[in-house]
Amino acid sequence: MQFSREANSLIADLRGITYKRSPARLRDAVQLENLVEVILQKHRIGKASVEDTIMAKWRDIVGEQTAHRCRPHKIIDGKKLIIITTNAVLRQELMFRKTEILRKVRELPECGTVREIMVRAG
Repeated sequence: MQFSREANSLIADLRGITYKRSPARLRDAVQLENLVEVILQKHRIGKASVEDTIMAKWRDIVGEQTAHRCRPHKIIDGKKLIIITTNAVLRQELMFRKTEILRKVRELPECGTVREIMVRAG
């Protein structure tokens, strides 16, 4: 059973001990169903993410010849797409095709927020 701060302070005084006030505060109980719903919405669980959409269409975005030699790694702040490749020549080619790749990515559903592409060695 939890007591309020005032009750804890009074009990500590009666027992003759020092009561340390915690900066934390007690919160009201929340229904588990409501909490689960909030978590599902906040983290977009069950919905396709931008990364999933890009991965599904990767061959269409960069082409058949290039798709197996590089991959989308992650999206930072919803704006910057990081592409990973181990081949320096392919990395340079992707840098030249940045505008075209960005245009194709932004045409995908839910991907309109991507504003920049960065190609890294991996």
